[in-house]
Amino acid sequence: MLYSIGINTDGFGSQYHAFMSGIAYAEFMGYTYVHTSIRVIDHQANVDEMNNFIGIPETPLTEEQFYSKKMEVYSKVVFDSPTPSIYYTDKVLQKIRNYYYSTEKPKINNIDIAIHIRRGDINLNRFPERYTSNNYYKKVIEFLKNEYPNLTITIFSEGSIDQFEDLIGENIFFKLDTCIKETFHSLVRAKVLVMAKSCFSYAAAILNENEVYYQDYFFSKALKHWKILENIVIP
Repeated sequence: MLYSIGINTDGFGSQYHAFMSGIAYAEFMGYTYVHTSIRVIDHQANVDEMNNFIGIPETPLTEEQFYSKKMEVYSKVVFDSPTPSIYYTDKVLQKIRNYYYSTEKPKINNIDIAIHIRRGDINLNRFPERYTSNNYYKKVIEFLKNEYPNLTITIFSEGSIDQFEDLIGENIFFKLDTCIKETFHSLVRAKVLVMAKSCFSYAAAILNENEVYYQDYFFSKALKHWKILENIVIP
């Protein structure tokens, strides 16, 4: 069975997460994953650059193969699983990482702790279920400073610095409205990654081989080796 993830017009993180779910589901089912590259992308990212960035080669198909393949926008089975590590096995994670590192990545500064804060198109009025307040992150930062006293913290988000005024502190740095590839790769390479309720940081967390902290209540659940913030920080 040929299995593919179909074309959609979401942002980079959503489409990359969908591809990852397709690779994981195909491996689980014994299907052959055939890749269809990004055709349209939201948030003004360059399509060709982002296809090259993720490193997954497009699969050439005959007309018969094209029309006989099974296609989904994303693997709902994987997305909705309460235990996604059943699908994201070590073999699958290595395959996705091999694709990613097969192409050139941007040069980035050393990142100790990366915190992804979803802003921009997410606020208390639009998709409030994906919004996380600065007060929540203040508690997270307090925990991180106690847990990793010798590491610096870099916050990756969108907007102006005054929107994060209550998070400013010693050894806390901000990368706001940075290039999408630099931001994503920084999350991937961070020694400690704190995810947002976001496909962007979920995809980065799948690639990250270090410590990952996951915010509960996101629609895709945590991999087994991630740490759930609500069990540690938020009572």
